[in-house]
Formats: sequence, structure tokens, C-alpha cells
Amino acid sequence: MSEEFGGKAGVPQGELASFRWWQRSLDDDAAVVCMAGELDLSTAAELRQLLLKVAESGTAATVVLDMSDVRFIDAHSIGLIVGASKAANVRGRVLQVDGLDGLPARVFRLVGLEPMLVRRTTSGDGVGGKADD
Repeated sequence: MSEEFGGKAGVPQGELASFRWWQRSLDDDAAVVCMAGELDLSTAAELRQLLLKVAESGTAATVVLDMSDVRFIDAHSIGLIVGASKAANVRGRVLQVDGLDGLPARVFRLVGLEPMLVRRTTSGDGVGGKADD
């Protein structure tokens, strides 16, 4: 596991750990933060801390949030991701979202963030995960 964002996996502190994350590197120019579970108000503080660390630290030009194991996301969490994207852009970095499926994919489409944040596959055939649910 890379030391890019502290080199550890995380589980929020609290009564119910409905969200967890871990980080891996693709190469020198891209890092991936994998998230699993539910992103809602109960996990917002941990998500905010993680996203700020991701946006502001490390050397990778591109940071990918792999959300293929995220089952639920609320509007507040979407706002945190947008804020992290803006913070990354200020530092000359790009934050992208990959692996959207089911409800999270629908939410990204409904709020119009798919064109701005969703990572496209190299073959050009759409979202880097299943987003047609």
C-alpha cells in the first residue's frame, strides 16, 4: 500500500462503520482511493477529512475515487466530492470518480456531475463502471 495519503485504510470512528476506504497507486501519475459502503451524514466528517487529504497531498497528477463498492450516496457527500475536486484543481491536480453503479450512478447523472467528474474508460465507451442502472 502506498504512502501517498498516509498509506493506510480507514474506517470512521463511531457506532456504525458503514463506510471504509483504502488507497492504492496506479502509477506515478495516478492514485486511487477505493471507497465502500454508504456515504451519508453519519460518515460525512470522515469523508471530508479523507477528501481534503486526497486533494491537498501527494504527488499524483490524477486522483481517482473508485466508488464501485459504494451502495448509497447523499447530496451532502456529493458536495464534499465537488469541493475536493475544486481543491485538487487549484493545486493543478485532477480528481475523477470511477466505478459508479446503481443509485450512486443515478445521483451523479441527476445532479449533472457525470460529465465533470466521471472517469471515462480508455476505449471511449462510457463510464469507467456500470452507470446504466
